[in-house]
Amino acid sequence: MTETAVPEVSTGEVKARALKGMFVLAARTAASQGLRVVSALFLSRLLFPSDYGLFGIVSYAASLGVFLGDLGLSAALVRQPHEPTRDETFTIFWCHQALTAVIVAAVCALAPQLTEGYALGEGAVPMVCALALGLFLSSLRVIPLMALERKLAFPVIARAELIENVVQVITTISLAALGFGAWALALGGLVRGAVGLVLVWWASPWRPHGAFRLDVLKRLLSFGLAFQLPPLVGAMVAGWVPLVVGGILGKEAVGLVNWAWALASTPMMLSIVLNRVAFPAYCRLQEDPAGFAEYLRTSLRRLSAVLLVAIPCVVLVLPVAVPLFFGERWVPAVALVQWFSLECVLTTLTGLLATAQNAGGRPWERLAVVVGVGAVKWGVGTWAIQRFGLAAIGPMGVLVGLAELWVTAWLVARLNPALRGLVSQVVEPFVTVGLLLAGACAAVLSLPGAGNVVRALVGAVLFAGLVLARERLPGTLSLLGELKSILGFVRARRAERSAAPVSPAS
Repeated sequence: MTETAVPEVSTGEVKARALKGMFVLAARTAASQGLRVVSALFLSRLLFPSDYGLFGIVSYAASLGVFLGDLGLSAALVRQPHEPTRDETFTIFWCHQALTAVIVAAVCALAPQLTEGYALGEGAVPMVCALALGLFLSSLRVIPLMALERKLAFPVIARAELIENVVQVITTISLAALGFGAWALALGGLVRGAVGLVLVWWASPWRPHGAFRLDVLKRLLSFGLAFQLPPLVGAMVAGWVPLVVGGILGKEAVGLVNWAWALASTPMMLSIVLNRVAFPAYCRLQEDPAGFAEYLRTSLRRLSAVLLVAIPCVVLVLPVAVPLFFGERWVPAVALVQWFSLECVLTTLTGLLATAQNAGGRPWERLAVVVGVGAVKWGVGTWAIQRFGLAAIGPMGVLVGLAELWVTAWLVARLNPALRGLVSQVVEPFVTVGLLLAGACAAVLSLPGAGNVVRALVGAVLFAGLVLARERLPGTLSLLGELKSILGFVRARRAERSAAPVSPAS
């Protein structure tokens, strides 16, 4: 088995490729979010909280298989210094399929117990089995997709993912209109997976040729397990919503929570884009600590500025927007969407830091943080729901997310001396802006006889004034300054492109 050396790539070239990938995936994400909004507007009128609750509980069991069937082996291939050989990719590909087969069999065998325990009805058993079989649509694309990501071929990936998103939206809305209920959500996801699988295999140069080698599996398993365990534990932690909330408050409450999270998690799409681009880029910057630190700091500053200006405004207008666009049946979820929107800001920032942790060879530290967060959510979260009901989920998520962000930033700051002071740079903006938002919300709620529209307008004006006052405080991250830097950067890139000569290669 011969190794192929990775062509030498400079720090500047890695950043340029990563930047191009980020812009392409961000454009795809913006288009996907437009489709997501259209889908949500239709489905909120066609489906009920109980449909989302049924799908949420059933899909959770199958979603764990995505993490169990990977073991982080593909990430280990991305991180290794040499190009993956045929034997390496062949070995990991068939490991994925074998693990997925075992997981599918286990989920299907346990389906009757799951549906009976949550009183989902016998009709839910076929849905569990169908979603479990859909795991092969994910496992079969892992290595072909890895081959594209390692080469930073994100424009190709973006096109494939946009097409599969369009297909999912059309399928889901059509089936919901025909009265398929929760099955519309399940079948829409399966059709998306099938289309995406075909497109990725068509675009990827990789094909399953080679020999299965046990020594490859042993060598990659150490990093792979450490890399994959945190998201696996995170997925198990997320299970406290369908399992605990469903067990205590019922599947309709699960439906409200899942719908609220789906609406609030728009920043998570940005997080996925950044993490997918950042991981291979950070891996290649390990020999340049100063460049790695500068890249990470800049990403965090600009991401914080965009999110902390946009998300509070969204929080303030949600009491008006939700009943207007989605219908009165979703009004009980307004407070959840507001809290989840703030939690998603924390999750997005933490995700970028976690990517730096993994690229820096510290996946076990990430695992320890995720386990701690999981213990708190399962323990404190269960008590809070029993004591305060559905209203406890949002505040608890924000507090736990803030603690996770602080700890993760502290651990990442230890990677190299150039990251000193990272904790305050990351945590301070969210804390100060969060306090300003809380003050604006408290002020508008005290307005006597004011409607939701008036409160939203007054709250937005008050919040804007408080943010402008914060800009003058010493020791705080200038949000407006970062936004100006982003605009200046975009203008400079446009000027470079317009000045560059056009060639077939470009």
